[in-house]
Amino acid sequence: MTAATEPGLAPIDLPDAERYQLRAPREVLRVLHALVDGRALISAHLLPGGLSCPTALLEAGPDGVLLDGNRQDAINQRMAAANQVLCVSQLDRVRIQFRLHRLQRVPGDGPATFAAPLPSSVLQLQRRELYRLELIPGPVTTVLVPPRHEGQAPLQARVVDISGGGVALAIGEEDQAHFPPGGQLDACTLELPDGGRPIPVRLQVAHTSRRQQLARHPVRVGCRFVDLPASAEQRILQFIFRVERQRMARERGVV
Repeated sequence: MTAATEPGLAPIDLPDAERYQLRAPREVLRVLHALVDGRALISAHLLPGGLSCPTALLEAGPDGVLLDGNRQDAINQRMAAANQVLCVSQLDRVRIQFRLHRLQRVPGDGPATFAAPLPSSVLQLQRRELYRLELIPGPVTTVLVPPRHEGQAPLQARVVDISGGGVALAIGEEDQAHFPPGGQLDACTLELPDGGRPIPVRLQVAHTSRRQQLARHPVRVGCRFVDLPASAEQRILQFIFRVERQRMARERGVV
């Protein structure tokens, strides 16, 4: 590999990164195999210390991964001593990030390589999912969730964050039962304040968190879109870009 001074990808730090984490071992291996097959360059950030160096995945399997070393032995020593290695890569315009722990240098006279256990999760972030729009305060956008029991009215949840990959909803504590962790919500309806027809969506609950600053709706629920049609995704992105342009125009005093 080349020297550690070569520039690489910086780690991603999103407040709702959990939404994009893959945790099933089969899914983790699928992404890692794609990196191996694509010979993707990886920026390895050694923690603590923050030193970064280029590397690549050589193998990936249920028992662990094999990581390429460096031409400089001083860097290999730093890799072996690191508490963890934060790996960042990009493949087919999809940003990929994962952490490796307990690196062990593989004995031998050939080029340096390191073995590590299979990472517990992989962050997979498509470019469209980087375009996130916070809607507090902002246009009133809601999701209608079908009732849990016959005869009940649909639950109307306010959208506080939206992207091409999913939404974050603000709800009351009494409504948490509608959103079981990992559960899938079919036949939902996304209503955008753009004058268009409501968008049918399927949601998968990714995580929940407390938001004390929202007294009436203290619970935030992050959801992924499931099998969102391309036409619906395009309309959501157009809505995001339009609202962002309007905000920027107001900040410049144009509007």
